[in-house]
Amino acid sequence: MTAAAARDASGDRAGVAGASLLELRGLGKRYGATWALEGVDLTARAGEVHALIGANGAGKSTLLHLLGGIASPTAGEIRLDGRPVTFASPGDAGRAGVATVHQELAVLPRLTVAENIWLAREPRTRFGALDRRALRQRTVALFDAYGLPLDPDTPTGSLSVAGRQLVEIARALSASTRILSLDEPSAVLSLAERDRLFEIVRRLKATGLLVLFVSHRLDEVFEITDRVTVLRNGRKAFEAETARTTRDALVHAMVGHAIVARSLPAAVAGRQPAPYRVRVDAGTAPPVEIAIEPGEIVGFGGLVGGGRTRLARRLAGLERGAVATWRTPDGETFTLRSARDAIDHRVLYLTEDRKRDGLFLDLPVADNASAASLGRIVRAGWLSRRRERAAVAPTLDRLRLVAASLSMPVRALSGGNQQKVLFARALLARPRVLLCDEPTRGVDVGAREEIYALLESLAAQGVAVLVISSELKELIDVCQRLLVVRGARIVAELPAGASEKEIVEAAVPARSLAAAR
Repeated sequence: MTAAAARDASGDRAGVAGASLLELRGLGKRYGATWALEGVDLTARAGEVHALIGANGAGKSTLLHLLGGIASPTAGEIRLDGRPVTFASPGDAGRAGVATVHQELAVLPRLTVAENIWLAREPRTRFGALDRRALRQRTVALFDAYGLPLDPDTPTGSLSVAGRQLVEIARALSASTRILSLDEPSAVLSLAERDRLFEIVRRLKATGLLVLFVSHRLDEVFEITDRVTVLRNGRKAFEAETARTTRDALVHAMVGHAIVARSLPAAVAGRQPAPYRVRVDAGTAPPVEIAIEPGEIVGFGGLVGGGRTRLARRLAGLERGAVATWRTPDGETFTLRSARDAIDHRVLYLTEDRKRDGLFLDLPVADNASAASLGRIVRAGWLSRRRERAAVAPTLDRLRLVAASLSMPVRALSGGNQQKVLFARALLARPRVLLCDEPTRGVDVGAREEIYALLESLAAQGVAVLVISSELKELIDVCQRLLVVRGARIVAELPAGASEKEIVEAAVPARSLAAAR
Protein backbone atom coordinates (compact mmCIF):
# COMPACT_ATOMS: atom_id res chain seq x y z
CA MET A 1 0.00 0.00 0.00
CA THR A 2 1.44 3.38 -0.96
CA ALA A 3 1.67 6.39 1.33
CA ALA A 4 -0.97 8.18 -0.73
CA ALA A 5 -3.34 5.23 -0.43
CA ALA A 6 -2.73 5.12 3.31
CA ARG A 7 -3.66 8.78 3.51
CA ASP A 8 -6.87 8.18 1.58
CA ALA A 9 -7.76 5.17 3.67
CA SER A 10 -7.11 6.97 6.92
CA GLY A 11 -10.10 9.25 6.63
CA ASP A 12 -10.31 12.12 9.08
CA ARG A 13 -7.00 13.32 10.54
CA ALA A 14 -8.06 12.81 14.14
CA GLY A 15 -9.24 9.29 13.57
CA VAL A 16 -11.12 7.59 16.35
CA ALA A 17 -9.69 8.34 19.76
CA GLY A 18 -8.49 5.10 21.32
CA ALA A 19 -8.32 3.19 18.00
CA SER A 20 -5.09 1.41 17.05
CA LEU A 21 -3.45 3.76 14.59
CA LEU A 22 0.22 2.77 14.41
CA GLU A 23 1.72 -0.72 14.51
CA LEU A 24 5.36 -1.69 14.17
CA ARG A 25 5.91 -5.40 13.56
CA GLY A 26 9.41 -6.80 13.90
CA LEU A 27 10.84 -3.48 12.71
CA GLY A 28 14.59 -3.48 12.19
CA LYS A 29 17.36 -1.49 10.54
CA ARG A 30 20.88 -2.73 9.85
CA TYR A 31 23.87 -0.62 8.89
CA GLY A 32 26.57 -2.94 7.63
CA ALA A 33 26.88 -5.73 10.19
CA THR A 34 25.33 -3.66 12.99
CA TRP A 35 21.65 -3.71 13.85
CA ALA A 36 20.69 -0.21 15.02
CA LEU A 37 17.13 -1.45 15.56
CA GLU A 38 16.03 -5.06 15.70
CA GLY A 39 12.69 -6.83 16.07
CA VAL A 40 10.74 -3.94 17.55
CA ASP A 41 6.99 -4.38 18.05
CA LEU A 42 4.92 -1.38 19.08
CA THR A 43 1.25 -0.45 19.00
CA ALA A 44 0.01 3.11 19.59
CA ARG A 45 -3.47 4.58 19.51
CA ALA A 46 -5.07 7.74 18.17
CA GLY A 47 -5.55 10.29 20.93
CA GLU A 48 -2.52 9.07 22.88
CA VAL A 49 0.80 10.58 23.97
CA HIS A 50 3.25 7.69 23.73
CA ALA A 51 6.74 8.10 25.21
CA LEU A 52 9.73 6.59 23.45
CA ILE A 53 12.74 6.55 25.76
CA GLY A 54 16.11 4.87 26.09
CA ALA A 55 19.79 5.49 26.58
CA ASN A 56 21.76 7.37 23.93
CA GLY A 57 22.27 5.01 21.01
CA ALA A 58 19.33 2.78 22.01
CA GLY A 59 17.64 3.16 18.59
CA LYS A 60 15.11 5.96 19.18
CA SER A 61 16.39 8.16 16.35
CA THR A 62 16.58 5.17 14.01
CA LEU A 63 12.95 4.35 14.74
CA LEU A 64 11.89 7.94 14.04
CA HIS A 65 13.89 7.91 10.80
CA LEU A 66 12.10 4.77 9.64
CA LEU A 67 8.71 6.13 10.60
CA GLY A 68 9.45 9.48 8.94
CA GLY A 69 10.69 8.07 5.63
CA ILE A 70 14.30 9.21 6.17
CA ALA A 71 15.48 5.58 6.07
CA SER A 72 13.94 2.29 4.94
CA PRO A 73 13.56 -0.77 7.18
CA THR A 74 15.83 -3.76 6.73
CA ALA A 75 13.23 -6.00 8.34
CA GLY A 76 9.65 -5.84 9.58
CA GLU A 77 6.87 -3.47 8.61
CA ILE A 78 5.00 -0.32 9.54
CA ARG A 79 1.19 -0.39 9.59
CA LEU A 80 -1.27 2.49 9.68
CA ASP A 81 -4.89 1.65 10.46
CA GLY A 82 -3.99 -2.02 10.06
CA ARG A 83 -2.55 -1.64 6.55
CA PRO A 84 1.18 -1.98 5.74
CA VAL A 85 2.81 1.16 4.35
CA THR A 86 6.18 1.93 2.81
CA PHE A 87 7.74 5.39 2.84
CA ALA A 88 10.44 6.10 0.28
CA SER A 89 10.91 9.67 1.50
CA PRO A 90 9.76 12.15 4.19
CA GLY A 91 7.30 13.41 1.58
CA ASP A 92 5.69 9.97 1.44
CA ALA A 93 5.41 9.92 5.22
CA GLY A 94 3.93 13.41 5.26
CA ARG A 95 1.30 12.50 2.68
CA ALA A 96 0.32 9.57 4.92
CA GLY A 97 -0.09 11.95 7.86
CA VAL A 98 3.20 11.26 9.65
CA ALA A 99 5.42 14.20 10.68
CA THR A 100 8.47 14.66 12.92
CA VAL A 101 9.77 17.75 14.69
CA HIS A 102 13.48 17.05 15.08
CA GLN A 103 15.90 18.46 17.66
CA GLU A 104 17.67 20.42 14.91
CA LEU A 105 14.99 22.85 13.77
CA ALA A 106 14.80 23.53 10.02
CA VAL A 107 13.01 26.87 9.80
CA LEU A 108 14.21 29.57 7.39
CA PRO A 109 15.04 32.64 9.51
CA ARG A 110 14.46 35.27 6.80
CA LEU A 111 10.92 34.15 6.05
CA THR A 112 7.90 35.02 8.17
CA VAL A 113 6.16 32.49 10.36
CA ALA A 114 3.37 32.07 7.79
CA GLU A 115 5.82 31.67 4.89
CA ASN A 116 7.71 28.95 6.79
CA ILE A 117 4.55 27.01 7.59
CA TRP A 118 3.24 26.94 4.02
CA LEU A 119 6.60 26.78 2.23
CA ALA A 120 6.15 25.20 -1.24
CA ARG A 121 2.37 25.07 -0.58
CA GLU A 122 1.62 28.81 -0.57
CA PRO A 123 -1.78 29.97 -1.84
CA ARG A 124 -1.52 31.68 -5.23
CA THR A 125 -3.62 34.20 -7.09
CA ARG A 126 -4.99 33.30 -10.52
CA PHE A 127 -1.94 35.05 -11.96
CA GLY A 128 0.47 32.84 -10.00
CA ALA A 129 1.55 35.47 -7.49
CA LEU A 130 1.69 34.79 -3.76
CA ASP A 131 -1.72 35.49 -2.21
CA ARG A 132 -0.60 37.10 1.04
CA ARG A 133 -4.12 37.70 2.29
CA ALA A 134 -5.07 34.04 1.89
CA LEU A 135 -1.71 33.01 3.39
CA ARG A 136 -2.41 35.02 6.52
CA GLN A 137 -6.00 33.82 6.79
CA ARG A 138 -4.94 30.17 6.55
CA THR A 139 -2.28 30.71 9.20
CA VAL A 140 -4.58 32.51 11.63
CA ALA A 141 -7.17 29.75 11.26
CA LEU A 142 -4.52 27.13 11.99
CA PHE A 143 -3.30 28.97 15.09
CA ASP A 144 -6.86 29.46 16.35
CA ALA A 145 -7.65 25.78 15.90
CA TYR A 146 -4.72 24.63 18.05
CA GLY A 147 -4.19 27.64 20.32
CA LEU A 148 -0.69 28.36 18.99
CA PRO A 149 0.64 31.69 20.37
CA LEU A 150 2.35 32.94 17.20
CA ASP A 151 2.11 35.98 14.92
CA PRO A 152 1.95 35.01 11.22
CA ASP A 153 3.89 38.12 10.16
CA THR A 154 6.87 37.77 12.53
CA PRO A 155 10.24 36.98 10.91
CA THR A 156 11.11 33.50 12.13
CA GLY A 157 14.71 34.46 12.82
CA SER A 158 13.56 36.81 15.59
CA LEU A 159 11.80 34.03 17.52
CA SER A 160 13.19 32.16 20.51
CA VAL A 161 14.02 28.46 20.17
CA ALA A 162 10.59 27.71 21.68
CA GLY A 163 8.91 29.92 19.07
CA ARG A 164 10.77 28.26 16.19
CA GLN A 165 9.76 24.90 17.56
CA LEU A 166 6.11 25.95 17.53
CA VAL A 167 6.53 26.98 13.88
CA GLU A 168 7.73 23.44 13.10
CA ILE A 169 4.74 21.98 14.95
CA ALA A 170 2.37 24.30 13.08
CA ARG A 171 3.92 23.24 9.76
CA ALA A 172 3.26 19.60 10.65
CA LEU A 173 -0.32 20.30 11.69
CA SER A 174 -0.99 22.24 8.49
CA ALA A 175 -0.42 19.06 6.48
CA SER A 176 -3.24 17.06 8.09
CA THR A 177 -0.87 15.18 10.35
CA ARG A 178 -2.24 12.19 12.27
CA ILE A 179 1.02 11.08 13.92
CA LEU A 180 3.37 13.73 15.30
CA SER A 181 6.80 12.74 16.62
CA LEU A 182 8.48 15.24 18.96
CA ASP A 183 12.20 14.54 19.40
CA GLU A 184 13.51 16.04 22.68
CA PRO A 185 11.04 18.94 22.39
CA SER A 186 11.87 20.54 25.76
CA ALA A 187 15.67 20.22 25.71
CA VAL A 188 16.25 23.98 25.32
CA LEU A 189 13.04 25.38 26.79
CA SER A 190 12.49 27.33 29.98
CA LEU A 191 9.98 25.98 32.49
CA ALA A 192 7.28 28.39 31.28
CA GLU A 193 7.93 27.47 27.63
CA ARG A 194 7.81 23.79 28.49
CA ASP A 195 4.46 24.21 30.26
CA ARG A 196 3.07 26.00 27.20
CA LEU A 197 4.32 23.21 24.94
CA PHE A 198 2.69 20.59 27.15
CA GLU A 199 -0.62 22.44 27.02
CA ILE A 200 -0.44 22.34 23.22
CA VAL A 201 0.38 18.62 23.31
CA ARG A 202 -2.71 18.02 25.45
CA ARG A 203 -4.84 19.90 22.92
CA LEU A 204 -3.42 17.81 20.08
CA LYS A 205 -4.18 14.66 22.02
CA ALA A 206 -7.77 15.85 22.53
CA THR A 207 -8.22 16.22 18.76
CA GLY A 208 -7.26 12.56 18.28
CA LEU A 209 -3.64 12.90 17.17
CA LEU A 210 -1.09 10.30 18.18
CA VAL A 211 1.92 12.08 19.67
CA LEU A 212 5.20 10.15 19.95
CA PHE A 213 7.21 11.90 22.65
CA VAL A 214 10.97 11.33 22.86
CA SER A 215 12.64 12.65 26.00
CA HIS A 216 15.46 11.89 28.43
CA ARG A 217 13.61 13.69 31.23
CA LEU A 218 11.59 11.11 33.10
CA ASP A 219 9.61 13.70 35.07
CA GLU A 220 8.21 14.89 31.71
CA VAL A 221 7.33 11.33 30.72
CA PHE A 222 5.22 10.94 33.86
CA GLU A 223 3.63 14.36 33.43
CA ILE A 224 2.53 14.29 29.81
CA THR A 225 2.41 10.71 28.45
CA ASP A 226 -0.14 7.88 28.58
CA ARG A 227 2.11 4.99 27.64
CA VAL A 228 5.86 4.43 27.54
CA THR A 229 8.11 2.18 25.48
CA VAL A 230 11.77 1.70 26.44
CA LEU A 231 14.44 0.77 23.89
CA ARG A 232 17.81 -0.67 24.90
CA ASN A 233 20.56 -1.67 22.46
CA GLY A 234 18.15 -1.46 19.53
CA ARG A 235 15.49 -3.70 21.03
CA LYS A 236 12.29 -3.09 22.94
CA ALA A 237 13.08 -3.66 26.61
CA PHE A 238 9.89 -2.54 28.33
CA GLU A 239 6.39 -1.20 27.69
CA ALA A 240 3.67 -0.11 30.11
CA GLU A 241 1.00 2.42 30.84
CA THR A 242 2.85 5.38 32.32
CA ALA A 243 0.57 5.56 35.35
CA ARG A 244 1.30 1.90 36.15
CA THR A 245 5.08 2.05 36.22
CA THR A 246 7.77 3.79 38.25
CA ARG A 247 10.87 5.85 37.63
CA ASP A 248 13.07 3.05 39.00
CA ALA A 249 11.50 0.53 36.60
CA LEU A 250 12.12 2.83 33.62
CA VAL A 251 15.72 3.54 34.63
CA HIS A 252 16.42 -0.17 35.09
CA ALA A 253 14.91 -0.92 31.67
CA MET A 254 16.98 1.84 30.04
CA VAL A 255 20.42 1.05 31.47
CA GLY A 256 20.07 -2.51 32.75
CA HIS A 257 20.71 -1.64 36.40
CA ALA A 258 19.47 0.67 39.14
CA ILE A 259 20.84 4.20 39.61
CA VAL A 260 21.67 5.09 43.22
CA ALA A 261 19.93 8.27 44.37
CA ARG A 262 22.30 11.21 44.68
CA SER A 263 23.08 12.76 48.05
CA LEU A 264 23.91 16.40 48.68
CA PRO A 265 27.43 17.29 47.45
CA ALA A 266 30.09 17.14 50.12
CA ALA A 267 32.20 20.14 50.98
CA VAL A 268 35.74 20.21 49.67
CA ALA A 269 37.73 17.84 51.86
CA GLY A 270 40.95 18.70 53.65
CA ARG A 271 42.63 22.07 53.36
CA GLN A 272 40.84 25.23 52.30
CA PRO A 273 42.95 26.53 49.39
CA ALA A 274 43.05 30.10 48.20
CA PRO A 275 40.50 30.66 45.44
CA TYR A 276 40.78 31.63 41.82
CA ARG A 277 39.63 35.22 41.56
CA VAL A 278 38.37 36.60 38.28
CA ARG A 279 37.26 40.09 37.31
CA VAL A 280 35.21 40.54 34.14
CA ASP A 281 35.08 43.94 32.50
CA ALA A 282 32.59 44.08 29.63
CA GLY A 283 32.53 47.86 29.25
CA THR A 284 29.75 48.19 31.81
CA ALA A 285 30.16 49.43 35.35
CA PRO A 286 30.83 47.96 37.77
CA PRO A 287 32.81 44.88 36.66
CA VAL A 288 31.74 41.39 37.81
CA GLU A 289 33.99 39.64 40.32
CA ILE A 290 33.83 35.94 41.17
CA ALA A 291 35.86 33.62 43.41
CA ILE A 292 35.94 29.82 43.04
CA GLU A 293 38.20 27.41 44.91
CA PRO A 294 40.18 24.54 43.38
CA GLY A 295 38.16 21.38 43.98
CA GLU A 296 34.87 23.25 44.27
CA ILE A 297 31.77 22.75 42.09
CA VAL A 298 29.86 26.02 41.80
CA GLY A 299 26.55 26.44 39.99
CA PHE A 300 25.20 29.31 37.94
CA GLY A 301 21.44 29.41 38.51
CA GLY A 302 18.76 31.74 37.23
CA LEU A 303 16.10 32.10 34.59
CA VAL A 304 16.55 31.36 30.87
CA GLY A 305 17.66 34.63 29.28
CA GLY A 306 19.23 35.86 32.53
CA GLY A 307 22.72 36.02 31.08
CA ARG A 308 24.27 32.89 32.60
CA THR A 309 25.85 31.78 29.33
CA ARG A 310 26.94 35.32 28.50
CA LEU A 311 28.73 35.64 31.83
CA ALA A 312 30.37 32.20 31.53
CA ARG A 313 31.66 33.01 28.05
CA ARG A 314 33.07 36.27 29.39
CA LEU A 315 34.90 34.34 32.11
CA ALA A 316 36.56 32.29 29.36
CA GLY A 317 37.41 35.32 27.22
CA LEU A 318 34.97 34.32 24.49
CA GLU A 319 32.72 37.37 24.48
CA ARG A 320 33.83 40.12 22.13
CA GLY A 321 34.63 43.33 23.98
CA ALA A 322 34.90 41.60 27.37
CA VAL A 323 38.17 41.09 29.23
CA ALA A 324 38.57 38.51 32.01
CA THR A 325 41.47 39.01 34.41
CA TRP A 326 42.30 35.94 36.50
CA ARG A 327 44.43 35.53 39.62
CA THR A 328 45.32 31.95 40.57
CA PRO A 329 45.76 30.58 44.11
CA ASP A 330 49.54 30.76 43.51
CA GLY A 331 49.40 34.46 42.70
CA GLU A 332 49.74 34.14 38.91
CA THR A 333 47.78 36.74 36.95
CA PHE A 334 46.64 36.38 33.33
CA THR A 335 44.09 37.96 30.99
CA LEU A 336 41.71 36.14 28.65
CA ARG A 337 40.51 37.80 25.46
CA SER A 338 40.10 34.78 23.15
CA ALA A 339 39.63 31.03 23.01
CA ARG A 340 43.35 30.66 22.36
CA ASP A 341 44.13 32.54 25.57
CA ALA A 342 41.71 30.33 27.50
CA ILE A 343 43.24 27.07 26.20
CA ASP A 344 46.78 28.32 26.85
CA HIS A 345 45.85 29.08 30.48
CA ARG A 346 43.77 25.90 30.85
CA VAL A 347 40.42 27.62 31.40
CA LEU A 348 38.04 25.43 29.37
CA TYR A 349 34.48 26.26 28.35
CA LEU A 350 32.05 23.52 27.25
CA THR A 351 29.38 25.12 25.10
CA GLU A 352 25.65 24.55 25.60
CA ASP A 353 25.21 24.08 21.82
CA ARG A 354 27.57 21.30 20.86
CA LYS A 355 26.35 21.05 17.27
CA ARG A 356 26.49 24.74 16.42
CA ASP A 357 29.73 25.87 18.06
CA GLY A 358 31.17 22.88 19.91
CA LEU A 359 31.92 20.06 17.48
CA PHE A 360 33.34 19.79 13.97
CA LEU A 361 30.50 17.57 12.84
CA ASP A 362 32.05 16.26 9.62
CA LEU A 363 35.47 15.52 11.17
CA PRO A 364 36.31 12.20 12.86
CA VAL A 365 35.78 11.54 16.54
CA ALA A 366 39.55 11.56 17.18
CA ASP A 367 40.02 14.97 15.53
CA ASN A 368 37.26 16.47 17.65
CA ALA A 369 38.64 15.05 20.88
CA SER A 370 42.19 16.28 20.21
CA ALA A 371 41.26 19.77 18.95
CA ALA A 372 42.28 21.62 22.15
CA SER A 373 45.47 19.63 22.80
CA LEU A 374 47.21 19.55 19.43
CA GLY A 375 50.25 21.25 20.94
CA ARG A 376 51.13 17.99 22.70
CA ILE A 377 50.41 15.80 19.66
CA VAL A 378 51.86 17.71 16.71
CA ARG A 379 55.60 17.37 16.17
CA ALA A 380 57.46 19.72 13.82
CA GLY A 381 54.15 20.72 12.25
CA TRP A 382 53.20 17.10 11.57
CA LEU A 383 50.10 15.43 13.06
CA SER A 384 50.67 11.76 13.69
CA ARG A 385 47.40 9.86 13.57
CA ARG A 386 48.97 7.09 15.64
CA ARG A 387 50.02 9.53 18.34
CA GLU A 388 46.61 11.22 18.22
CA ARG A 389 44.75 7.96 18.71
CA ALA A 390 47.09 6.93 21.52
CA ALA A 391 46.34 10.25 23.23
CA VAL A 392 42.55 10.29 22.87
CA ALA A 393 41.61 6.59 23.14
CA PRO A 394 42.18 6.17 26.93
CA THR A 395 40.09 9.24 27.73
CA LEU A 396 37.27 8.18 25.41
CA ASP A 397 37.37 4.69 26.94
CA ARG A 398 37.16 6.23 30.40
CA LEU A 399 34.06 8.14 29.29
CA ARG A 400 32.59 4.91 27.87
CA LEU A 401 32.17 6.33 24.40
CA VAL A 402 30.02 4.15 22.14
CA ALA A 403 31.33 4.51 18.58
CA ALA A 404 32.09 2.08 15.75
CA SER A 405 35.53 3.67 15.36
CA LEU A 406 37.46 6.85 16.14
CA SER A 407 37.53 7.55 12.39
CA MET A 408 33.76 7.92 12.01
CA PRO A 409 32.37 11.47 11.70
CA VAL A 410 31.20 12.77 15.04
CA ARG A 411 27.81 13.75 13.57
CA ALA A 412 27.01 10.02 13.31
CA LEU A 413 27.12 9.61 17.10
CA SER A 414 24.13 9.91 19.40
CA GLY A 415 23.71 13.14 21.36
CA GLY A 416 25.08 11.66 24.57
CA ASN A 417 28.16 10.29 22.84
CA GLN A 418 28.76 13.64 21.12
CA GLN A 419 28.70 15.22 24.58
CA LYS A 420 31.30 12.69 25.75
CA VAL A 421 33.58 13.69 22.87
CA LEU A 422 33.23 17.32 23.95
CA PHE A 423 34.18 16.35 27.52
CA ALA A 424 37.12 14.35 26.22
CA ARG A 425 38.41 17.44 24.43
CA ALA A 426 38.29 19.39 27.69
CA LEU A 427 39.96 16.63 29.72
CA LEU A 428 42.78 16.23 27.20
CA ALA A 429 43.49 19.97 27.56
CA ARG A 430 44.16 19.34 31.29
CA PRO A 431 41.89 22.07 32.67
CA ARG A 432 42.44 23.78 35.97
CA VAL A 433 39.10 25.59 35.56
CA LEU A 434 36.21 23.94 33.71
CA LEU A 435 33.08 25.91 32.76
CA CYS A 436 30.25 23.50 31.80
CA ASP A 437 27.23 25.04 30.08
CA GLU A 438 24.23 22.65 30.21
CA PRO A 439 26.53 19.59 30.47
CA THR A 440 23.73 17.00 30.50
CA ARG A 441 21.44 18.47 27.85
CA GLY A 442 20.07 15.73 25.61
CA VAL A 443 21.77 12.83 27.39
CA ASP A 444 20.14 9.80 28.96
CA VAL A 445 19.91 9.08 32.67
CA GLY A 446 22.90 6.71 32.63
CA ALA A 447 25.18 9.14 30.79
CA ARG A 448 23.96 11.92 33.09
CA GLU A 449 25.18 10.03 36.16
CA GLU A 450 28.49 9.37 34.42
CA ILE A 451 28.90 13.11 33.77
CA TYR A 452 28.10 13.92 37.39
CA ALA A 453 30.71 11.38 38.55
CA LEU A 454 33.22 12.89 36.12
CA LEU A 455 32.68 16.41 37.47
CA GLU A 456 33.10 15.17 41.04
CA SER A 457 36.28 13.30 40.03
CA LEU A 458 37.72 16.43 38.44
CA ALA A 459 36.90 18.45 41.55
CA ALA A 460 38.60 15.81 43.69
CA GLN A 461 41.72 16.33 41.55
CA GLY A 462 41.67 20.07 42.30
CA VAL A 463 39.90 21.36 39.19
CA ALA A 464 37.59 24.32 39.83
CA VAL A 465 34.25 23.45 38.15
CA LEU A 466 31.45 25.84 37.28
CA VAL A 467 28.15 24.34 36.09
CA ILE A 468 25.36 26.18 34.26
CA SER A 469 22.03 24.36 34.12
CA SER A 470 18.41 25.21 33.44
CA GLU A 471 17.45 22.23 35.62
CA LEU A 472 17.44 23.60 39.14
CA LYS A 473 17.39 20.13 40.68
CA GLU A 474 20.61 19.35 38.84
CA LEU A 475 22.31 22.38 40.36
CA ILE A 476 21.07 21.44 43.82
CA ASP A 477 22.25 17.83 43.44
CA VAL A 478 25.69 18.56 42.01
CA CYS A 479 26.94 21.93 43.29
CA GLN A 480 28.45 22.92 46.62
CA ARG A 481 27.52 26.56 46.18
CA LEU A 482 25.12 28.45 43.90
CA LEU A 483 25.55 31.86 42.28
CA VAL A 484 22.28 33.30 40.98
CA VAL A 485 22.65 35.30 37.74
CA ARG A 486 20.40 38.05 36.42
CA GLY A 487 21.35 40.45 33.64
CA ALA A 488 24.74 38.67 33.33
CA ARG A 489 25.56 39.72 36.91
CA ILE A 490 25.71 37.85 40.22
CA VAL A 491 22.68 38.90 42.29
CA ALA A 492 22.78 36.28 45.07
CA GLU A 493 24.86 33.48 46.56
CA LEU A 494 23.15 30.40 48.04
CA PRO A 495 24.62 27.42 49.91
CA ALA A 496 24.35 23.74 48.94
CA GLY A 497 20.88 22.42 49.65
CA ALA A 498 19.08 25.64 48.70
CA SER A 499 15.56 24.99 47.41
CA GLU A 500 14.30 25.58 43.88
CA LYS A 501 11.97 28.22 45.33
CA GLU A 502 14.92 30.12 46.84
CA ILE A 503 16.79 30.07 43.52
CA VAL A 504 13.79 31.35 41.54
CA GLU A 505 13.01 34.07 44.07
CA ALA A 506 16.63 35.26 43.95
CA ALA A 507 16.57 35.28 40.13
CA VAL A 508 13.35 37.28 39.75
CA PRO A 509 13.43 41.06 40.39
CA ALA A 510 11.65 42.02 43.61
CA ARG A 511 9.12 44.18 41.77
CA SER A 512 8.14 41.24 39.55
CA LEU A 513 7.57 39.04 42.61
CA ALA A 514 5.49 41.77 44.23
CA ALA A 515 3.35 42.10 41.08
CA ALA A 516 2.87 38.33 40.91
CA ARG A 517 1.63 38.27 44.49
